[in-house]
Amino acid sequence: MTTKADTQSPALHVADRHDLIRVHGARVNNLRDVSIEIPKRRLTVFTGVSGSGKSSLVFGTIAAESQRLINETYSSFVQGFMPTLARPEVDVLEGLTTAIIVDQERMGSDPRSTVGTATDANAMLRILFSRLGKPHIGSP
Repeated sequence: MTTKADTQSPALHVADRHDLIRVHGARVNNLRDVSIEIPKRRLTVFTGVSGSGKSSLVFGTIAAESQRLINETYSSFVQGFMPTLARPEVDVLEGLTTAIIVDQERMGSDPRSTVGTATDANAMLRILFSRLGKPHIGSP
């Protein structure tokens, strides 16, 4: 009988040793003790009716904490020029890694409306595919 040995490298960061982002007890904006586990290294889409807390969960909780953690890595001199970001109101938020945050911009004047938000996703994807893509010559 063979046993599976732990193959994780000791050099891995704590956040890279598991494949989930765990959010427990999120209370940002209209969220009331929301708990969710999100798979890492996968495309995850948040859908729901208006006012269900999609933007509060993604931008107000996960992205805000990720940005705050990134800002803490800068020197104190650089941090003096940056805005001070508060911790999101959440009981447990673990498994975060460095992330590129694509923010949203409102199209209309209604601050509650997130329908038709414009992002920089297209530009980010073009940059990604220009660096990682392999050009193919010939018929499609």
